[in-house]
Amino acid sequence: MTPLDWAALAVFAVCFFGYARIAHLAGRGRNLNAMMHEVRRAWMQRLMIRTDRIVDSALTGHTVNSMSFFSSATILIVAGLIGVLAQADAALALIRRWHFIDAGSAGLFQLKLLGMVILLVLAFFRFTWALRQYNYCCALVGAAPLALNDYPHRTELAEQVAMVYTSALDSFNSGIRCYYFAVAWIAWITGPIPFLGGLVLVMGVLLRRQAISRAARAIQRYVELNPPDNWPPRE
Repeated sequence: MTPLDWAALAVFAVCFFGYARIAHLAGRGRNLNAMMHEVRRAWMQRLMIRTDRIVDSALTGHTVNSMSFFSSATILIVAGLIGVLAQADAALALIRRWHFIDAGSAGLFQLKLLGMVILLVLAFFRFTWALRQYNYCCALVGAAPLALNDYPHRTELAEQVAMVYTSALDSFNSGIRCYYFAVAWIAWITGPIPFLGGLVLVMGVLLRRQAISRAARAIQRYVELNPPDNWPPRE
């Protein structure tokens, strides 16, 4: 590990573990994830007064299928990487034939592979936790009071269900981000400079989508036109 490798690894740690805070600052507290929480709050408030909740149940089930797919795909990728790690010497010999790649020592190459495995294992745990929380959401939606009942706590119930939804999707989004950061990590095989370049590219793509993309602007305007009952959001 050269000093530049250590510096690139430190930048990766800051970007990976501090992404939520960086995205919050980039969007000035009104990034895409924050706006989507307000959309879910409005959704749950409307659900509490609807008599027909078939559409709500269908939307919930569709997202559960997506989470299951990513969980299964991630564990297969982890199994493949473990196989490569077991044959690290052969893989390193193959990579060294590519003269534009500085793979470093065998120990460093194994460390890079192990880091990739850890990153995707983390993604797997986040996907499965998201899936479990979404199953909780299904139960909460199914247990919602009937629309014809004179129930006094509908708004508070909607808040709690929206919080669980947002927690589930935060875990899911975190797992997806592991894939993005894995792309930058792969670039480390070619050296620390490409690793830093990959990090800049990944952070630029993610922050743009969160703060200034057309989807973010459209959702922000949607929330302004169709806010939850107690807009603006609480701090």
